[in-house]
Amino acid sequence: MAKTKKKTVKKKVGGEFKDIMEIISGEMELREKEEKIQKLKEEAKSKQKVVKRKKVAEKELVLEESDIPAKKVIQNIKLFEWRAPERYLFKFEGKTFWIILALSLVFILYLAILENYYLMAAMISLLFFIYTAGTNKPKKIKHKITARGVDTAGKLYEWFMLDNFWFSIKNGQYFLILETKLRYPKALILLLEKVDKDAIFILLQEKVLYKDVRKQGRIDVLTYGQYIPFEDI
Repeated sequence: MAKTKKKTVKKKVGGEFKDIMEIISGEMELREKEEKIQKLKEEAKSKQKVVKRKKVAEKELVLEESDIPAKKVIQNIKLFEWRAPERYLFKFEGKTFWIILALSLVFILYLAILENYYLMAAMISLLFFIYTAGTNKPKKIKHKITARGVDTAGKLYEWFMLDNFWFSIKNGQYFLILETKLRYPKALILLLEKVDKDAIFILLQEKVLYKDVRKQGRIDVLTYGQYIPFEDI
């Protein structure tokens, strides 16, 4: 009796397993058929496009307005170009440099007493950078305003990446500050000559707003120079 019961259970389990396998097999076949149909559709569409392109090229077919993509394609046409130093040249007088050097050495000595060697290394690197920037003349690079955005040193920042712009002046050197919507860089600092300022302003103001930053802190003035108000451009 027990043996018969076991056989019945095994038979039942075996039947259920067989049914499950048939279902899985059927679903796999269905999926394969769907994929095959989709592939055939894509091939048919591709063939139709090739035939259509050939007819258009041979002027047998004229495109309707609905066949033309609505998205406007903007060519990267150059509108204005100027060359300028890649960075502002720090002009160190003998007295100024020695004051900076003396203060830096005192601070480095203080860090040595505290055994803060990482900050010491950072200070020495900064001092070396200031010295290098003050003694080496920066090379000139090319900036362009194009139909698609601003190209600086070969890197294009499209209009949708730019937030606003403004001009400043520091020791007779003009700056164009382009603030971006990117995490980095947050702002592009481009040097320019006074004669180029008006042309650059006319082109940029059609795409981005001129920012009002009349309330400048001391650090901002030291970094960017004195802000030039809109009415003074």
